[in-house]
Amino acid sequence: MKSLKLAAAALGLFVTTAPAAISQAWEFSMAPGPRWDSPTTSNYFKLRGRAYFDLADVDWSSPLSTAPADGEEWRTVWAGIEGQIGQLKLVAEYDWQPDNPAPVDVHLTYRLPVGSVRVGNFKTMNSMDEQTSSLNITFMERGLLTDYFGIDRRLGAGYFWSNDSFSVSGGVYGGKMADNFELAEADDSSGLAGRVTWHTERADGSTVHLGASYRGLDYDGGVRLRNRPGAHLSNNFAAADYRTGSVLGAADSSDLFALEAALIRGSFWAHGEFARMTLDGPAGDPAFDSGFVSAGYILTGETRGYRASSGVFGGISPDAALSTGGLGAWEIAARADYADLGDAGLGTVETMTLGVNWYVERYARVMFNYVSGEHDAPTYTETSDVVQLRLQVGF
Repeated sequence: MKSLKLAAAALGLFVTTAPAAISQAWEFSMAPGPRWDSPTTSNYFKLRGRAYFDLADVDWSSPLSTAPADGEEWRTVWAGIEGQIGQLKLVAEYDWQPDNPAPVDVHLTYRLPVGSVRVGNFKTMNSMDEQTSSLNITFMERGLLTDYFGIDRRLGAGYFWSNDSFSVSGGVYGGKMADNFELAEADDSSGLAGRVTWHTERADGSTVHLGASYRGLDYDGGVRLRNRPGAHLSNNFAAADYRTGSVLGAADSSDLFALEAALIRGSFWAHGEFARMTLDGPAGDPAFDSGFVSAGYILTGETRGYRASSGVFGGISPDAALSTGGLGAWEIAARADYADLGDAGLGTVETMTLGVNWYVERYARVMFNYVSGEHDAPTYTETSDVVQLRLQVGF
């Protein structure tokens, strides 16, 4: 893709010119990570990072696999840079997670008179849960539908626009990014995606959000639908395998349609999503449904953030952080997930997640989740019960 080669050249130019700009008396601060701001323009440059360390006790039962061996992991260890020069913004991050190091967000965004364009490696425009940063999601893992339907990052080009009530985004994509910073594709898949959101601020101060999205993919070698039920340290439940050579047949392409809704009212919030993905290629054109409903309450009185320009949740910043002598912010939450894999002969999957979050500082929190999952297939049952803890920092 010629556009991606141009993006790589522009990224290199940005990285080489930013240090020179910073040296010209830019103002340094820790907010909380290192940041340099131009005193005369909106240009800036900063370091980004996040680290999540997880502990889990897993009670696993399945006739198909043994219990997982690991009870701890570095779930995420990101390091990267972000900066803006004029209308051009750069984000480049790498996940140094020991078991699966890989590039994550690597893209350039150019602000136009109306909207902006982005080129690089970024997520397809689907699911409020997936679009919300992992720094700000309520539970340690997102809802089942995001992994079952493979909502992920790909190399591509997209357009973004928003006003006071709506946000609209759309993009065309190639394959997933190879394990390097050359913006090279790891496979020959391709696709397109789009998302529309609407929100309103009501007289009582509450925020209502509605959204819909679509994604179409052409596969290179088919696809496999699988998920670790709400806990990354658990095992995968049985997968619906539509890769090349599978007994079920190889999937040539898929269409994903998704709906989302959310409410924030004071310290209470609620969020729900539903998605259906159909496959073309296997006999009968199988279709799969998944969705969830979740809700939470912040016991210490703060309000969950919302970013209207992109239609996603923001974070929770404690009114009285531990560093100021306070107790931080405390949140309780619950989520019920469902997935129907009947067209693959795999029955249904259900999970229930209960969570308690302690927001120690704006950039640090402790998460506790209990996740009970069951896969009810026609001829067998798999179960996963997990108690897990996360220590998280990010900036």
